Amino acid sequence: MQMSKIAKAQLLKHQMQYFENARIEHDLHTVWCIDEVTDITAKAAIKLEGKTVVYETIHPDAQSEDLLSDLVSGGNLTTVTYTETVKGDTWLSLWKAANQLILKSGTHHSYIEDFTMNDDGELELTTGS
Repeated sequence: MQMSKIAKAQLLKHQMQYFENARIEHDLHTVWCIDEVTDITAKAAIKLEGKTVVYETIHPDAQSEDLLSDLVSGGNLTTVTYTETVKGDTWLSLWKAANQLILKSGTHHSYIEDFTMNDDGELELTTGS
């Protein structure tokens, strides 16, 4: 049986409130937007403890000339990479690591949207505004 649009909207609203409460309770400054996770305190499907989370973003002091040069040449004069180690096996542990990366980077992007495992076994963080 399919859920009605109203039921889906109510579920989404409940889920958003759940993550907002968790954000406040754990003093996080970011927003968890991975809706496949329904229990932030649950263990993840993979071992997270000790995994490195990587976040690449544009350097806060990047100049427009360098950005243009990167676009033309495919270079990375304007990017900076931050890393953080996950301290636990729950989704919350992963959120905390991502939160630290976003704070370190000084970016305005605060929405945690995805993690992708790279060839080195690191988890690459994807954010949104």
